[in-house]
Amino acid sequence: MAASEEIKKKILSDPDFVNLKRYGYSVEKVLDRFPDGAPTKIIAQGLMMSEEEVEETLQSVILKLRTALKVEVEA
Repeated sequence: MAASEEIKKKILSDPDFVNLKRYGYSVEKVLDRFPDGAPTKIIAQGLMMSEEEVEETLQSVILKLRTALKVEVEA
C-alpha cells in the first residue's frame, strides 16, 4: 500500500488524525489553534482534499442536516 493510501486510511479511521505535521497530526491541536474553525486551506491539507472538495463536502453535510432537521431555507 502506498504511503498516501495509508495516510488516507488513517484519516478515515482515526478521529484525531489529520495530515498536518505542524499540529502534531492532531485534530485537537488544530482546534486549539483555530477555536472558531480552521481555514479551508488548512482543512484541505489535513484531509488530503482540494479546497473545492472540502467546500462540496461541507455543503453536502449542511444539506443533510437541514433535511434531517426539517429546516427550510429562506430565499
